[in-house]
Amino acid sequence: MFRINKITLLAAAFAAAAVLSGCVVEQRTDRIGPPTMDPQSSSGSSDSASRGEYRGEFATLGSAQTEIIVASVKSGDSETINTVLSHPNDFTPPVLFALADQVMNMNEPFAAMFWYYTAQLRARSDANKSLDPTVRDGLTRMNGFYGHAIGRYAATHIPELKLAMSKVMEYDTIAERSYDPRWVAVLGRDALTEERIAFAPKEEFEKINEETRKGFYQGYLNALKATGDDAGVPASVQ
Repeated sequence: MFRINKITLLAAAFAAAAVLSGCVVEQRTDRIGPPTMDPQSSSGSSDSASRGEYRGEFATLGSAQTEIIVASVKSGDSETINTVLSHPNDFTPPVLFALADQVMNMNEPFAAMFWYYTAQLRARSDANKSLDPTVRDGLTRMNGFYGHAIGRYAATHIPELKLAMSKVMEYDTIAERSYDPRWVAVLGRDALTEERIAFAPKEEFEKINEETRKGFYQGYLNALKATGDDAGVPASVQ
């Protein structure tokens, strides 16, 4: 049985989603949320990279550490989950994906949707910073391991989805990400053969994040329009 206080859980989600006078919600820390491997790559391959053993810059990303964190969240470890809830901007999207699934298992669907779509948005923006075109395919495979129950719930609870998505967009606009976005590089083929990570320069990160937010929100609007449930939803996002 999970031992997470549900009041704490909901408070963390709403605190993260709140816009407070334009200030960031989470204070930046020195912790860097490490990455995770493509889950599909961990079986059936003898290549060292598919076991989480990388060379050069890829070896500095901390894949093994994130695998431990993700596994701990998936197991329902209360200490790990509370740590992630307390410092969500320190952890890479795979950790938030795992968190969302566990929150859904705790029967807190709104909080689960918030963390799940936050993870989706951030993972996509990180992939858009990668110069390895195969990273996006790896991200698609990884995404397939998470959020099935959340997606089904969202499809049948549109008003809650609209609220959750509005909070995701507000939060991601103001929250300062403290993790290394290069985590996503391990999902591409370069991780198997290269030592240097091909990535956009840091000065382009904010522009890529903004463009990704707009594209992500437009995709969400298109999905709502297809079902006729887009009434009352803002047509654009800042």
